[in-house]
Amino acid sequence: MMKKWTLLAASALAASMLLAGCSGETKPADTTQSSAPASGENVVNVEASNWKFNQDRYEVKAGQPVTINFTSKEGVHGLVVDGLGIEIQQKGSKTFTPDKPGEYKMYCSIPCGPDHGNMTATLVVK
Repeated sequence: MMKKWTLLAASALAASMLLAGCSGETKPADTTQSSAPASGENVVNVEASNWKFNQDRYEVKAGQPVTINFTSKEGVHGLVVDGLGIEIQQKGSKTFTPDKPGEYKMYCSIPCGPDHGNMTATLVVK
């Protein structure tokens, strides 16, 4: 009987965490992010909605400053760009200078529902 209650409680907790990611609840923006972009840099606007980004592919130039502006239009999402040290939670901007050309995986870092695992895009540095 105790095992059933433990399993039920764990399932309820997991479900509530999964649903909370898409609840639309907002938290304060990450104040550690950079401010407005300087002239001459690339600006990438990434908008998240439930289980997708506004583009599948974003392109920037190596050696030039890039500012990623991230917002969540629907649900609660985060953004990570593997290999570049970029992480933004829910809303904010991050400025960096990519020095190495390549393709970098972007993904949602906050569990946001059944298609969370498919919420990816690519940042191409040329």
